[in-house]
Amino acid sequence: MRTLRDMLVAVARQHAGRTAIVEGGTAVSYAELESRIACLAATLRDAGIRRGHRVALLLPNGVGFVTSYFAVVVVGAIAVPLNDHYQRTELHSFLTESGASCLITSLGFARLCDSVLSSFETPCTLLFVEDHKKACGRQVLSLGDFEADIDPNAPAMYQFSSGSTGRPKRIGRTHANLLFELDSLIHALDITNEDRFLGVAPFSHVNGLMRSMMASLRSGATLYPLAKFERQAVVHVIEKHRLSVFVAVPFMFGMLAKATFRRQADFSSLRLCVSASAPLPAGLNRLFHEKFGIYVRQLYGSTETGTISVNVSPDIEGSLESVGIPIGGVQVEVFTEDGRMAHGGGVGEFAVKSAAAIRGYDGPDPASEEAFRNGYFLTGDLGRKDKDGLLYLMGRKKLFINKGGYKINPREIEELLESHPKVEEAAVVGQPTQYGDERVKAVIVPRASCGAEEIVEYCRGKIADFKIPSVVEFRESLPKSPTGKIRRMMLR
Repeated sequence: MRTLRDMLVAVARQHAGRTAIVEGGTAVSYAELESRIACLAATLRDAGIRRGHRVALLLPNGVGFVTSYFAVVVVGAIAVPLNDHYQRTELHSFLTESGASCLITSLGFARLCDSVLSSFETPCTLLFVEDHKKACGRQVLSLGDFEADIDPNAPAMYQFSSGSTGRPKRIGRTHANLLFELDSLIHALDITNEDRFLGVAPFSHVNGLMRSMMASLRSGATLYPLAKFERQAVVHVIEKHRLSVFVAVPFMFGMLAKATFRRQADFSSLRLCVSASAPLPAGLNRLFHEKFGIYVRQLYGSTETGTISVNVSPDIEGSLESVGIPIGGVQVEVFTEDGRMAHGGGVGEFAVKSAAAIRGYDGPDPASEEAFRNGYFLTGDLGRKDKDGLLYLMGRKKLFINKGGYKINPREIEELLESHPKVEEAAVVGQPTQYGDERVKAVIVPRASCGAEEIVEYCRGKIADFKIPSVVEFRESLPKSPTGKIRRMMLR
């Protein structure tokens, strides 16, 4: 098994009659999923999409996303999943950066996509999943109708990570990268085809994509996608379908732990809850356990490396703050500022070596020299390793804000705020929340009288909602060092 196409063919043949996805009241078998994917792949091929072309996906979690993602990789093209909260400027930027020649979306995004593509400099075909579903009808196609000679070391997917300069860094992970991660992750979590996955973490993000959608399908399990996180909907699906695996972000587990339900929710079917994308506070984990009878296991990873480690310790209660030990085939070292390896539990920067990790950012990017050295990816995360090999995150070297698993570049928001006619200067920082992630806080030096609501309204429609400041504070000046650098720690 060398490519994602090979994986899909093998799983579809082995589990043809089993249910692959349940969305709403509709169940889709693996055989039917293969046919849907093959049909859309044929549509892409007829539209001129070939090996190496980039195809962007602007879709919520659901059968449409799964079908589109695999149809792209089946024809040897590169899937570019995009956050479905993106607004016009963001969407235009990522389509341009990825070099997309096709965009697959749903009719709900038609106006936004038409607006973006009307000013696009290069041709970009627009396809709607609803039109594809009607066109296929009862037509039955097989993935055997498509060429199998896809290079396993060619990119299967592009994702993006913001750099310190504010420019997005393009991350191209290959078929081989993704298959290695999936097999190691499934082994670490002991996932089988009997599992039933909740797919509520966004599939456009590495966490929901790899640890829910892809892990479920790779193992022949059943996936229950939800387009958005709503507490009652999550409880309903878990209880009704007796789900066994729940992968999410700390914010979601925290919202459930603190929610007041009219009756006690029954999570007894869950054998595994996994939190990733931000540290989960131990107190919040204990609260979740008190309410639902299960502890959440922390997982650590990055877009560049895929899954790094997961806490599968039998003593979960005594290691709640740990992100566990590296999964199979992943090596993690801790380096001090002088480049030496830390010993005896010393704190330093985590460096990762793995067959699932990229070797550098796609295209010319000076950040590659800083982040990739001697076969390691330097994560920018500070932490330590205890005598048992358990990893503990201690903080981040980088300034990015982590809101619900989304990494936000503060400079992007600062530039927008400073374009407001009443704003003289702005600084944006992450303010820790009780859920283990951060809220976006803007500190503004005004040049004319204005209020917080006016600032928030100015941001709407210009950036994704999750980037809009939750806290707006006004000051006469920003604290700065003698060299003029903003002292961000004094703004939190």
